[in-house]
Amino acid sequence: MARNQGRRLSAEEKLRVVEEGRQSAGTISKVCRRHQFDHAQFYRWERLARQGALEALRNGAKKSKNGKHEEWLVSEVNRMRGVVAELTAENLTLKKGGLV
Repeated sequence: MARNQGRRLSAEEKLRVVEEGRQSAGTISKVCRRHQFDHAQFYRWERLARQGALEALRNGAKKSKNGKHEEWLVSEVNRMRGVVAELTAENLTLKKGGLV
């Protein structure tokens, strides 16, 4: 089979091809021919997709903890920005010789 040199598929496109291969009534070989790549590549993508899904399921609880921490960090950054803005305004007022 002629390889499709230089063609790069995004992760989403690869996943669609793997899903198509698994859901179609035709064979994996037909899907591979239609998309012009070797069936071994299909099975590599399928293995990687399964590994990624398994890893996501294993780390699902950890991600929710990280999400809360990320929210806290974002709120802390916003709070710090407010403090910096207040101090900057106060500094400008003092430089102009005004009273705080």
